[in-house]
Amino acid sequence: MAKVSVIIPAYNSEQFIAETLDCLVNQTLKDIEVVIVNDGSTDGTQDIIDAYCEKYSIFKSYIKENGGVSKARNYGLEKATGEYVVFLDADDTYSEGSLEAFYETAKRTGADLVLGRLMNFGKDIVSKHNAFADRLASMDSIDNFSKILLWSFLVGNKCYNRERLIETGVRFPGYKYSEEGAFFMSYVYTGAKIAGTMDACMNYRRHSTEEGLSVSQTVSAELARSFSGSLKVIYDGALKALETAPDSVDKEDYIQEVIYKTAYILISQFYRLCWKGDDECMAYCAEEFNRLKSLMTEKRFQVMQMTDPDLHLENIFSTKKQIAENPNISVIVKRSKQDMTELFDSLYCQISPMFEVIVPESMVEAGLIPARYVEMPNVRVLADKKYMKRARKAARAKWVIAFRKPRKLDLRDFRIMFKVRRKFPAFVTDMFFPIMLRGIDFLLTKRIVK
Repeated sequence: MAKVSVIIPAYNSEQFIAETLDCLVNQTLKDIEVVIVNDGSTDGTQDIIDAYCEKYSIFKSYIKENGGVSKARNYGLEKATGEYVVFLDADDTYSEGSLEAFYETAKRTGADLVLGRLMNFGKDIVSKHNAFADRLASMDSIDNFSKILLWSFLVGNKCYNRERLIETGVRFPGYKYSEEGAFFMSYVYTGAKIAGTMDACMNYRRHSTEEGLSVSQTVSAELARSFSGSLKVIYDGALKALETAPDSVDKEDYIQEVIYKTAYILISQFYRLCWKGDDECMAYCAEEFNRLKSLMTEKRFQVMQMTDPDLHLENIFSTKKQIAENPNISVIVKRSKQDMTELFDSLYCQISPMFEVIVPESMVEAGLIPARYVEMPNVRVLADKKYMKRARKAARAKWVIAFRKPRKLDLRDFRIMFKVRRKFPAFVTDMFFPIMLRGIDFLLTKRIVK
């Protein structure tokens, strides 16, 4: 029996899986097995797996028909034989001492679950450790009803007692979003003894748009419903576990945290990215958010309003047309002979979606603005004659910015602009934003635009 089994679900992972397997070869703990489940890959993933299996005895390869990451992980758990088990995605890695730290901490503390650190990395990503994971990893003993656990769902920085995991019957549910959280918290609610270690770290790869969107970067009604299903597993599990929780646990406060977390992710990962989805997704998000709002205390909802002041959550919109008619920011694209694809690509990645775009007819006819964006409900096309004068007058938002040339915006720019503009006088921000966003002609309150 190996000390630790590493379960890796792999689907079309040829671009990154070698790096993942290398990190396991280089672990300081050598008594490990790596169970790789090829979930119906159609690229060169299996060729890479075969090469590592031939060279290193720690690797075991299994191939199954594509059925999703949850089924692949559950299948791997059936094949694993280690005393402890960890789950690692085929594009993530561990620091070289992680498995040894997991194992030694579990043996020293008698923990059924050990939590390590988590670091985000990737193309165009500033590598940094996750604050919630760090707080948990620094604790020798973690209470099962610690609210911090609700903000650290990723499965890869956690090590489980395999025998206890099998005995409890906890498995990954058949959802496509936040299934890791449902699995993790279901195990927590079994009363598992939990400890942390700062000496283990999972490196979580965040993919750029150029590399292809991960599930957590895509938006659809199906995924939103899947997310809600996963969080309902947690909500129901919490209610049941709280029935026997000690008196020291504030049960109402804990349930409010579960509700708040659900609403927070629904807004941040779906509603804020609505331009990548459709009205079906928006309608579902509005309906589900309003349901969650009805379960929140007034104090909790006020916290959410302060967190998301740009979204007007007291009257959340359910269609893109409604957002288009109620923008916080009007973007005017000045007449130009330059291709604006880069600018528009970054505009529609903004995490603050309450904006409209005004463009000149000549640029649309010349194909300088991609047709997929011209068709957006928040894009308005104006004739070239007296274009800038008419565009300023037509702008619906209080705050107006104009771009004279293409550039790539940071996805947080509009949200930052909204928050800062609410706190400081207009003359201060009108000087600051053109410097922050080079390529802007002006950022003015509409009342002073002539």
